[in-house]
This record gives sequence, C-alpha cells and structure tokens, in this order.
Amino acid sequence: MQLSHLSPDTQEELIGHQDVLKKLRALYTAGNLAPCWLLVGQRGIGKRTFAYQFANEILTSNPQNPTGLSENIVSRQIKVGSYPNLLVIEKALNKEGEMANEISVDEARKVLDFLHQSAAIPGWRVVIVDAVDELNRAAANSLLKILEEPPQKTVFLLVCHSLGQVLATIRSRCQQLNFSPLTSQDLNQIATEPVSEELVSYVKGSLGLYYSLLEAGGLTFIQVLTPIIDAARKGQMNPVQRFCEEVAKDPKRYPCFLWLIEQWVYKTTLSANSDERAHWVLVWEKLTAFLKGAKTTHLDKTQIMLSCFLIIENPNIYS
Repeated sequence: MQLSHLSPDTQEELIGHQDVLKKLRALYTAGNLAPCWLLVGQRGIGKRTFAYQFANEILTSNPQNPTGLSENIVSRQIKVGSYPNLLVIEKALNKEGEMANEISVDEARKVLDFLHQSAAIPGWRVVIVDAVDELNRAAANSLLKILEEPPQKTVFLLVCHSLGQVLATIRSRCQQLNFSPLTSQDLNQIATEPVSEELVSYVKGSLGLYYSLLEAGGLTFIQVLTPIIDAARKGQMNPVQRFCEEVAKDPKRYPCFLWLIEQWVYKTTLSANSDERAHWVLVWEKLTAFLKGAKTTHLDKTQIMLSCFLIIENPNIYS
C-alpha cells in the first residue's frame, strides 16, 4: 500500500475541508476576514495543508504584487519558503537533527520581527504557526503580544491539535475553525490502492497518522505490537525490553508507537468485557497523562516505551 504523499506546503490539492475553505474565502472576498484564526482538529488531517492553501489564495491574488511576479511565481516561492510576505513558525531541529519537543521563544520572536518591519511587498501578510499548542509558555506569551493588536492586512493561521493546551488569552483573540476527521473516501482520493479499513480504525481520520502507520509497517507492526502488549500485561518483561530497544532506534516505528499504543489501548478499552474494562480505563488515563508529560522531558526513548508497558502491567505505578 502506498500513498501519493506530499508535504503540506507542496501538496496542491486539499483533501476534505471544502466547507471550511469556502467560509474563509467568502469572508476574505467580502472584506470581513478576521485577523486571527485557530485551525482546530486531530493531528494529521490537513490543517497545515489548509493553512498553506488559504495563504496561497490570499498572496497570489494581491493586486500589488510587483510587475513580473505572476501567480505561478508567487506559488512557487511559497512552496520553497521564499515568499517575503509569508512566515511559518514551527519546531526547530536540534543539533542532532531531531525535531524539538516544543516551539521556543526564539522562534516566536520571529513573528514580532516580521511584523514590526514594513511589508516587503505591499498588501497582505500571512503568519502560519504549526502548531500553537506546541509553543512553550514564553513563546505563547510572545505571540500573544502581537495578537492583542494585529497589524492591518495580516492574517494569523494557528494550527491547533489540542485546544486545551492553548492559552485562554490566545483563544479569546481568535476565531475558531473546527476540522473534521478525514473519511475513508477522503483517504482513497490520494491512495494508489484502496485503504485498509483496519488501519483506518486506528488513525482517527488522520492522513498523517495513516501514513505514519504505513511507514512503520502497517498491519505487520500492529501484529508485532499486540503480543508484546499481552506479554507486558502478564509481567513478562524480557520480550518487552527487547522490543523497546529495537523500536527506539527506528525513526519510523518509534514516533508511530507513541500514538499507536494510546489508540490500541483505547480500542481495547471499548471492547473489553466487564471484568477487564476497569483495568483498561485506568491504563488509558495513566498512559495518556504519562505520554503528555513525556513530551517535555528528556527521558531516554527506550525508557519512555518501557514505562508505557509498565503502566499496562500495573497502571497504579504511575501517579
């Protein structure tokens, strides 16, 4: 199974979310576009792609583009990140080439620098933040300063995976757009083969998670993970240890594991019999809380994975 997968900033076709696009397009055309928007929904369903698509519509339609700067040239510059009226803020890479756990205040301050200067090209400017719930506290406060009094002809598109992680003061200054999970029909639009309904049941309508699971091995990875979870449940930790050490070194399977283990437990909780349900409900609560906290720690990858399986064995060990 393969997907014709493209990164959000180069993908030319928006899959789903046409009703949301029509809403913003109508507001822009009528001159009633609010400056700040929260794009809220499950990770990997196309919110970043949507932000690039709408930014492209605004910036290519600018009547003040210099002579010779056609729509095609503007679009190409947006794709390669060189169009001067577009700024994208996201997590930086560390010295090891790995993505940081959060967006730092240094990244957020680029917004202030960008908007305190005159526009390189007269007309609209667009700021995309991917994602606003990944700003650390100092970065969120830095962004808030500019959201309180946004400049004219500027639109903020703030990708948001978890609304509860966003400062209330930022939420109060933004209009909210809710994005629905993608359907199997949506996923089939960009798949070279029919999508696996079993895989779809794990990814909560997310193209990004579907692609992540495919790269990690798809059903094969799930079939390997399931007996390891069973072993952990029985306290048989030797195969669990070996599995964790192997997967922690794999740049495709490790990030997939971090969300797949949660979804596996969630599905198991829904289908558990009355004798087992209380255990799995507690595992779900403790596992979700642990993985949320682990995002801002510097725990070893193997240790993070082992902790997940220890919670499955006995959720009362985590408090």
